[in-house]
Formats: sequence, structure tokens, C-alpha cells
Amino acid sequence: MISVENLCKEFNGIKALDRVTLKIEKGEAFGLIGPNGAGKTTLVRILTGQIAASSGEIRFEGAAIDPRERSYRLRIGLVPQEAAFYGRLSARENLELIGSLYGMPRSSISDKAGELLDWSGLMPHAERQVRLFSKGMQQRLSLAMGLMHQPDFLYLDEPTSGLDPEARISLWDLILRLSAQGTAIMMTTHNMEEADHLFGRLAVLVDGAIREEGTPEDIKALLGSDRLELKLRLPDAEVLDRLCGPLDLTWTMEDERVVITGNRVSERIPQIVMTLGPDILNLQYREVTLEDAFLRFMGQVRR
Repeated sequence: MISVENLCKEFNGIKALDRVTLKIEKGEAFGLIGPNGAGKTTLVRILTGQIAASSGEIRFEGAAIDPRERSYRLRIGLVPQEAAFYGRLSARENLELIGSLYGMPRSSISDKAGELLDWSGLMPHAERQVRLFSKGMQQRLSLAMGLMHQPDFLYLDEPTSGLDPEARISLWDLILRLSAQGTAIMMTTHNMEEADHLFGRLAVLVDGAIREEGTPEDIKALLGSDRLELKLRLPDAEVLDRLCGPLDLTWTMEDERVVITGNRVSERIPQIVMTLGPDILNLQYREVTLEDAFLRFMGQVRR
């Protein structure tokens, strides 16, 4: 649905984006992760027409576009990192104002605002001034405002930043429902649990360049490894070498425990137990998380 190729952006001679190439399909939930200063927000600002790229091509539904074109901006929505609204207006008034600014027919604005207030769980607070809302409620309203004109593609820039766990999970639920309804989503986040939970595919952006791309499982398999800790009666190095080698696993000793690591260790546990069974006193398994993989990758990059 939208693709970018060799996208670059410089600020006063400093590269913020370096030949970024990616593609997001219709109805896909795509995540962008990376450290602070990686270029995530810069990419969102370019794709939403707030600033121009220095070079590169952007295509929407197969046609080359300038994201500043009105025809394109009417097809997309944006939920910024800091919720943008008029604090002294009510939730309903904010939604209706957005509808008017997008040129929606007056007859449909009220109905759409009511639909989104229901969808976001804000209907009981529809007539309250937004400045009195909690941050979580303000972010739900910001999401609803981004959807008021029924965009085909929605950009979200760290929308859960600063939310408490309950508010964050509430927003996750809305985003998952939105994705299930077929809206294409591109979202930036620092929260690796969130990235693993929400996205079908993601990219790792570091120093303005895409370093890795794939499903969360692909990224974990590529950058991380599962961990199986075993307390054995009498560890035998030859037995462990013969066991781990053919399975593409590695083993080490840590505090008198055998630690076996590798990709998809869980699938090999039955074979490991069959081989070492009589000597196993204790067994603990920990699956690699996306955060484990990301931190390990960043450690490699910064060396």
C-alpha cells in the first residue's frame, strides 16, 4: 500500500535517515523500533507530509507521491506522541472540529463522532472538557481524532509513551481492533513487549538506517537465543558436545549449572531430556524476548 525506497533526510549536513527502504501492505500492522535518535519520528514526519525528504521515493498504492499533497493526506491519519487537542473543548467537540477541518459532510460528522466515542469507550465522558481527562483518556481521544475522517492508513508515533499499564493495555486493545478491521498501521515504539504483541512485522531502525526487518519471531530468532538452565548430577563435557553440536546449540557452565542456548530451544527439550534425563536434578527454560534480542543487537552495534 505504501513503500519508500532509498529515503534520506539531512539536517544541516547531519544524516537523520540513510537510504531507508520498506513496504507496508494494506491492512498490515507494522512496527518501527529503535533507540532514541534513530530517526523514527523523522520518518513519520516525512510520511505524514510535515517535512520533506532530502531524496528518495515514496509510493502510495503504486503511484509516486509527495506526502504533502492534500489528496494523500486525506487518506491517512496521524496519532502524535503528544496528544493534540483543544483542552477547553469537550471530547465530542474535538471530534466534530476535526471532521469539519477534513471537509466531512455536516450530516455525517455527528454520527461518526458518536461512533468513535463508543468505540474508544469515551461516550460517558463525551461532554467533559478534555483538559480534565487522564493521559490515557486523552490518548484514546487522540486515536479517535486520527480516525475521524476514516483514513486507509494510520501513523502512530509512540502513542503509549508515559501511560500506566492499564491505560496502555486499553490502547493496545483499540489498536488491535483497528488492525483487525483492515486499517493499515505504522507505529513507532520503545516498548518491546508492545512490539511483540501488536505487530505482524517490524523493522529495527538504528542511526537512520534499517538494520533488520521481519516478524517478531524472525527478529528474535536472528538476534537472540532461548535459554535452558540445567542442574546435573555430573556434567559431562563430551556428552554435552555430542548433544548440542548436531542441534546447533551451545552450552556453557554458569554457577555450577549447564546453560544451553540457541534458537527454538523449546523444540529440542524432549531430545535434551531423553539424553540427559537420569542426570537432571533441575530444569528451567526461558524463551528469548524481543527486548532480549534488541538489547543484544544494540550491544553488537555499539561495539
